Amino acid sequence: MTVTHQRIQRLVGIACFSALAFILMFFEFPILPMAPYLKLDFSDVPVLLGGFIYGPVGGILIAAIKCLIHGMVRGLSPAELIGISSDFISSLAMLLPFCWVWRHQNWSGKKQAVIGITIATVTITIVMSLLNLWVLTPLYMAVWHWKSTLPVAQLVAVGVLPFNIIKGLLVSIVYIIIAAHLQTWLKQHRMR
Repeated sequence: MTVTHQRIQRLVGIACFSALAFILMFFEFPILPMAPYLKLDFSDVPVLLGGFIYGPVGGILIAAIKCLIHGMVRGLSPAELIGISSDFISSLAMLLPFCWVWRHQNWSGKKQAVIGITIATVTITIVMSLLNLWVLTPLYMAVWHWKSTLPVAQLVAVGVLPFNIIKGLLVSIVYIIIAAHLQTWLKQHRMR
């Protein structure tokens, strides 16, 4: 396979995974009654699949493109910019731990899965909780002129923290299940 052919194949693959991730962003649903504004979607599954095949840069590009397209479709209002920025950071918090795990090719698939799920869930929970505590929630409150009945720290503790634990576990588990079923195909197409 020529270098040009590989580059074209990589670009097409990244575009396809980005389009799939963008479409999955529309299938979102709340999972916590006390924080219905936090909605779960599975758009990070294509980011993880693409990251496995094309490496960390490919996964980052997929996450960036899905957020960019989502912002262009929904409009680039201040609230939307905050949302797509947080979604991008959330995607990276899931992707980068898995990228580290994938480097350990001597580990069994089961060990990679358990460590990947654990580290990705812990990372997304810590990163998004701190980001919401210090940046995102205060920004949303300022943009929407919204006053919470709870202090921001308590709001993060009862809403953002459990949401991201659930999100990290569910998205990681769905990724692992899909990757296990596509194991042969993924290994054949892996470029890095």
